[in-house]
Amino acid sequence: MIEWLARNGRGYVRIELWGYSPERFLNLCTARNIDIWDIRCNSKGRYECCLTVPGFKQIKPLVRKAGVRLSIKSRFGLPFFIYRNRKRGWYGAGIGAFFLFLCVMSLFIWDIRIEGERQYTQDTLLRFLKTMQVESGTLKAKVDCEELEEALRAKFPEITWVSAGISGTRLFIRIKENEVLSRVPEKNEAPGDIVAAKSGVITSMVVRSGTARVSVGEEVEAGQLLVEGRVAILGDNGEEMNAYLVPADADVTARTVETYEKELPLFYEERAATGRERRGFYIRVGPWSYTFLMPAGGNGEWDYFMEEEQLTLFADFCLPVYLGNIRGREMVSYEKNYGAEELRALAGAINAQEVKNLEEKGVHILENNDRIETSPAGWHISGHLVTEQSIVSRGPADEKGLMK
Repeated sequence: MIEWLARNGRGYVRIELWGYSPERFLNLCTARNIDIWDIRCNSKGRYECCLTVPGFKQIKPLVRKAGVRLSIKSRFGLPFFIYRNRKRGWYGAGIGAFFLFLCVMSLFIWDIRIEGERQYTQDTLLRFLKTMQVESGTLKAKVDCEELEEALRAKFPEITWVSAGISGTRLFIRIKENEVLSRVPEKNEAPGDIVAAKSGVITSMVVRSGTARVSVGEEVEAGQLLVEGRVAILGDNGEEMNAYLVPADADVTARTVETYEKELPLFYEERAATGRERRGFYIRVGPWSYTFLMPAGGNGEWDYFMEEEQLTLFADFCLPVYLGNIRGREMVSYEKNYGAEELRALAGAINAQEVKNLEEKGVHILENNDRIETSPAGWHISGHLVTEQSIVSRGPADEKGLMK
């Protein structure tokens, strides 16, 4: 490759030989270290070979000595290219400007790729990088990868490993997050009571610390005291001698009722495509953009979909140039009333979402009922869910009655 670049940089010619002793001429060139290659015999029985321009200037005495004649068949390389295009100054200036543009663009970072994130979104990580002056358009010389790795580990404790590196005009950040909790939640040791977070009927109760004030099967109201964080010290006669406060600790589950309601109008707006489409494209270079879109005609509503792609010359040589396709569909709006099947599907979706929200909190569903009713104002969807769940809620301990 280096030899090919050197020959094209200096320029070379392909010559044809004939006469008394072409073989002697070739031997003389070799003896004088003149670079000669690609020797072959053509259909006329004459020799052809390639010589560099400096070598061609040295062969005149060798031609006379060997008694041969020669002619130049073709010329190659940069000197001849420049000579042939000497009147096309703007052409050369354009090529030079293009390579200068690439050279300048290669000094900056134009794309940031983050891999391995789970708990932290890319937007969160990119915003943090921006606070460190690392973003698209930052000079590569200003980016310290080791400092970046340390800052990410210090800012986000769940990140256990970071690797940052620059390839081309792209900054790669690979992270690995801790798959277990980095810290155990601290247990609240302050004295306190346990009260009912919701109304219901107690189904199970396990008290580890404190004094129970209700029992299994008892109906309780929201805010009612369940386990008191006060432990009495009784004397031999059964009378309270003293008391002390503790953080109440217990598991209390109850049968509760969860309800939900949803109001819907009698009619809703439906949008449908008319079949007419618009297509276009846009180009964005840094903060500047240009959009070309076919004329629409009429006063219809249009929904647009865009696909954007960053211009990349090589694998990791990205440029701050974005090309996008635009596709638009004409839409028409009209009022439509809910059908029986639509209402059932909608009620089922609302019910399923409510059930999902409760199950994600560890709530056990015992009964599930929903209703659809109509009224002059619209449709009324309601649900009635019988559940079994924890009703533990913590509150401050009551210090009344403590003996000093």
